[in-house]
Parts: sequence; C-alpha cells; structure tokens
Amino acid sequence: MKNMITRNKTWLLLVPFMMFLFSCSEKLDIKPKQSIDAEAALTTPDNVQATLVGAYLKARSSTLFGSQFNEFSELYATTGDMIFIGTFQQPREFEDKEATVTNSYVANTWIDAYQLINICNTLLDDETLAILDDEDKSRIEGEARFLRGWVLFEMTRLFGLPYEPGQANSQPGVPIMLSPTKDVSDAVNVARNTVAECYDQVIEDLTTARNLLPPANDVYATSWTARAVLARVYLQAGQYSAAATEANYIIQNGPFALVGHPLQAFNNTSNSPEDIFSFQNNVASNSAWLTIMYASLNGMGRGDYEIQQVFLNRFNPADLRGMFQEDTEESYTIDNITMMYYKGVGTIINNGGINTAKWGDYYANLALIRLAEMYLIRAEANFEDPGADIGPRTPTQDINTVRARSNAPLYTGPVTRQQIRDERYFELCWEGHRLHDLKRWKVNIGSYPYNAGNLILPIPFREMEVNDLLVQNEWYTK
Repeated sequence: MKNMITRNKTWLLLVPFMMFLFSCSEKLDIKPKQSIDAEAALTTPDNVQATLVGAYLKARSSTLFGSQFNEFSELYATTGDMIFIGTFQQPREFEDKEATVTNSYVANTWIDAYQLINICNTLLDDETLAILDDEDKSRIEGEARFLRGWVLFEMTRLFGLPYEPGQANSQPGVPIMLSPTKDVSDAVNVARNTVAECYDQVIEDLTTARNLLPPANDVYATSWTARAVLARVYLQAGQYSAAATEANYIIQNGPFALVGHPLQAFNNTSNSPEDIFSFQNNVASNSAWLTIMYASLNGMGRGDYEIQQVFLNRFNPADLRGMFQEDTEESYTIDNITMMYYKGVGTIINNGGINTAKWGDYYANLALIRLAEMYLIRAEANFEDPGADIGPRTPTQDINTVRARSNAPLYTGPVTRQQIRDERYFELCWEGHRLHDLKRWKVNIGSYPYNAGNLILPIPFREMEVNDLLVQNEWYTK
C-alpha cells in the first residue's frame, strides 16, 4: 500500500534507528545512527539486531501497544464504569461509539502498525536472515514473527467485525503484508484480507515464533510470550482446547508466579515474577500515555479516564482489587498508593475523581501479559469445552487461585459462566481486554449489539484516498 511504505530508501531503518538513538539501550553495544541506506542497512548482525530493537520500540509506542490498543478497547466497551472527562476529541468519539474517518488516533495506529509490519518483514527477508548464524537466525525470525502476528491480531480485532466460530468469517479484516517494502518500486496497493485469512496468518506467525524462540531472551519475546498470545487468539476464535493447552503449558511449566498483592503486578521498573511479557520503560526511553490518561498523581497523569463508583460496587468488600484509597494528598506519587483505586490528586488537569493505580508511573514497565490471565483463559476454555479437560485443575480451582491472591471469597461450588466472566473483568480491567471479551461472549454494549458496525474502527480517510482497493467498513459509508 502506498501509504504503508517508504518514499525513499533511507526509511527502512530511519524509524528504528531514531528511536534507538534516544533509547540508550544498555542491552546492545551498537553505535546509534539516525538513518541508514536500505542497500547497506542489513549487512551486519549488529544492524539487524538494532533494527529488531527498533521494532520493539515501534510496538511500544503510544499508537500501538503503548496505549491506543488499550484505549480503543476500554473506551468502546464502557457504558458507565469508566468515563472520559478530558478535552481530547479523539477518545470522546470512541466512548460515544461515533468514530470518524478522520480521527487522528485511528490514522496513526494504522500507519504505525504497518510500519512495524514492514520492519518485521524486512527482518524476515531471506537476505537478512542469511547474514546471521543459526542461533541468532532462529531467535530473530521468532521475534519478528511474534511482533508481526501480535500486531496483525490486534488490527484484525479492531478494524474487522468479530470472528464467529464455526462460520466462514469472510468479513473484511485488514491487509496482510508479508513482503518488505524497501523502495518506491516495491509499492503496491493491497486489498483487505478476510478475518479468517488474518486469523490464519496470526496463528501461523505465532506458532512459528513459539517453536523458534528460546524460553529465556532477556526482556524480549520468548517461547512463553508467543504461547500466551496464541492462547488469547485461540480463545477469541472459540478454539477452547487449543487455548487451554497453551495456557496450561505456561502455568505448569513456566518460570512465572503470581505476586503476593495485585498492586505488585504493576508500576515495576523490572519484570515481576508474574510478567510473561512487558514493554520496558525507563527515564530515558518510555511510552507514558497510559499513565498520562489513567493517572492523577503528583506530576503524573491528566486523570482523563475516571473510574466510577458503580464499578467498585461490583467487588466483594474484601477484594483488594476493588478497594479505594480516599485519604490521598497533593504530594502523593504512585509510591504512596496502597489500594487499587485512589482519589486523584493530580494538578495537571483533573483531580478528585477515582483513578486506577494500574498505570501510575511514566517510567515503569508496561505489563501486557500476566500469569493471572493464563489462569483465567484456562478456566474459561475448560468451562466452555468440558471435553477438553486440559490441566490438573478445574475452572473453579483456577478462578479461586486468582481470587485468593486478592483476598476475595473463594467459590465453594462449581463456578458459573457469569462468575468466570466477572473474574476476567475484576482482574484485567483497564488492561485493554474488555471490548474483545464482550464481543467473544456476544454481549451487547449499551444499546448496540456486539457485532454492530460502529464498534469497529473505520479505515482512515487517508488510506481510502490513496488505495482504491480498500473497502470501507459499512457503518462509515452511510
């Protein structure tokens, strides 16, 4: 697609090397460059590794996993548990379920997602991989496949109507791009693939990544990470046995453990025992937008996303995940917050409301895949497909494992479907899951059915103008 690709040869590594310049990564001893000619860019293992670091930094950006994938999901899903009280027009459109084709958040997400995919495609090019020794070749191919598969999954869920188990899923998804664009001559217009084709490609990428990646890879993607995202994909597609199998493997064999208190899973400067994957933040290199929007602390956050009391009322009074700290002071930072919710004290814009403590530090890691989610996936998948019976524990036992950590009363009888669904909300709220959960369960969102056309994003106006093969989502053609 013309707008997904470079207009000159130096673009190939311009983005990753610019981000690398400001990231000051101590993991790699590679001289940073602002740009590099495509013909010489990937001629050394060091340059290949630097490009891979650039791919992670692109994925971590606020337009992708660093915030907007989260915001799209939580804002579209909310019907009053969380409200937007800020002044930005873009998130207001998502909360109102009235996105416009010129919404800049949507446009930037599309552009950056396909830039990330192009970086991954460049890393996966045969000429690039031939530069590497066998060990690095397998690892880098696995990481590029992982990032490409993960971002394609999110884009398909956001721009395409929901995957329907047992159906043809011929509804439009997003374009699948598998070849690198290195020069203007490579530019071609591409049509949207079906949702079924997108899911097939996602599963192929993630399965390959799972088989190529090592179990330990510093702060980058591992075989455990690929398994975890595969579990999400299979669950969303209603492939319950496969979802339970991936989650169970992580629970039974992985090096992860639930932390002692739910708050300890967030705002960490290094990975916690619960983290299956986190994007790394620090003072020199960070994506701060989740904290900017969700937090209201001294010097941290606008407090634009305000949680409502009606949501806290859902929790058992003993559940640590629903407790509210009212005795906050203007000087409070996240270090002074002892409960999952607190009375906002920020002076940047909004204060005095209820804010979540999950996102409270610009420089803390972004914990995006946690072990608690794997217990919830295994519980739901085994419940929905009793014949699967994957793992040594029942759905009730898995749900109680998560509840016990939060001091919530344990269930004494067989857990119900609604209790499983409630537990996902209690545990994973404000982490970007809600819209996709409601669609998977075919639950109406306010007055709209789960598969309403205004609950997916429009193809950006800019993309429609430059690519005559793209078809707009039907809701936005009225």
